[in-house]
Amino acid sequence: MVDRLYAKHQSCLDCETEYPIDSTIFRCNKCGGCLEVKYDYDEMEKKIAKEDLKNSPERSLWRYAKFLPVESKHIVSLGEGMTPLIIAKNLSVQTGSNNILLKLDFCNPTGSFKDRGTSVLISNAKKLHVKEVAIDSSGNNASSISAYSARAGIKCYVFSPSYASRGKLVQSMAYGSRLFGVEGTRHETYQTAYSAVEFFGWYYCGSTNAFPIEGSKTLAYEICESLGWKPPSWIVIPTGGGTNLIGCYKGLKELMMMGWIEKIPSLVCAQSDGCAPIVKSLEKGRDYVEPVEKASGIAEGLMIRHPQRGDTVLKILKETNGLAISVSDDEIVEAIKQLSKLEGIYIEPSSAVALAALNELRNIEKIDRNERVVCELTGSGLKTSKFYNNMYSTLTKIKPGIEDLKTRLKM
Repeated sequence: MVDRLYAKHQSCLDCETEYPIDSTIFRCNKCGGCLEVKYDYDEMEKKIAKEDLKNSPERSLWRYAKFLPVESKHIVSLGEGMTPLIIAKNLSVQTGSNNILLKLDFCNPTGSFKDRGTSVLISNAKKLHVKEVAIDSSGNNASSISAYSARAGIKCYVFSPSYASRGKLVQSMAYGSRLFGVEGTRHETYQTAYSAVEFFGWYYCGSTNAFPIEGSKTLAYEICESLGWKPPSWIVIPTGGGTNLIGCYKGLKELMMMGWIEKIPSLVCAQSDGCAPIVKSLEKGRDYVEPVEKASGIAEGLMIRHPQRGDTVLKILKETNGLAISVSDDEIVEAIKQLSKLEGIYIEPSSAVALAALNELRNIEKIDRNERVVCELTGSGLKTSKFYNNMYSTLTKIKPGIEDLKTRLKM
């Protein structure tokens, strides 16, 4: 790794006000807009080459350190990134397509894709000498921020809706974070966390912070490098707040500017019927996201009624000729069964939304069966054990020895 940084400053996506790259600011002071890290791409194009990666021994997302805004001496890592990209062989046979690829992002250290953004975010917090951080999350992000904060020696406060799965929150507790269950909606949880950050001066690690997107963009680098810099036609991403999809697009755009790829894939925003503000806003032709009144369904990780970066997601979908689609709980369950029984992959419901969306898009002929598609699988099924206990409850009890077994098997 090298310590030459190409990151220049942070910029508001709405009013374009610039802020220093080394600032603890997490949203625009003038208009309240979300921020983005800006780079000197002219210099990057001159100084960075694909050939540099061939000799790199790094097997984490920091393989792409030259594209990231943190010096190597500040890196906080648990070995995140470089997750498998596999062909869904059995699923392809069933669906009549040989072009379904699965990005196993649940193989990240804490069991979810969130570790990509968190590694860069907490590395930046370490660089800024931050002592305390805060996050509002229903599970995966809380676990990730908690783990990396523990690694960095930073105190972490987690605000979660009181209805969130305890199975996910226990992981945060194990890392030593202080958890608060907010008796209200997901949005009220965000507002509570934001108020606490403002009052106590903690460093906010939520979706308005610019740095998680910088880690998320490595998803695009990995997919393209794994495919010999020949991107797929489509990338399907389960979407709640939108940070992951935005990061993926930023990575693709950077690779395009560098001349490393010749096209940008169309992106698919996959949501649940129970909470699909981005899908509904796109269907109505809006360029802004209108919050939904109520969130429900089994895809708990996607239950964000008012995504802070939703407007940016809409813009990206239009720019990439992408799609947004929501799927029912029944379709999500069917996708879970397909992945587990056909491919040996055990994921949480929010993650299965990606395959459920692809199934529906192919059924209605929005995506051709011959087009190469990558589905990002974002979270491990080990995080939602209670849900699966109810789904798979049959245990055949037998007496010791083989005779009762033979009877049960009707031999």
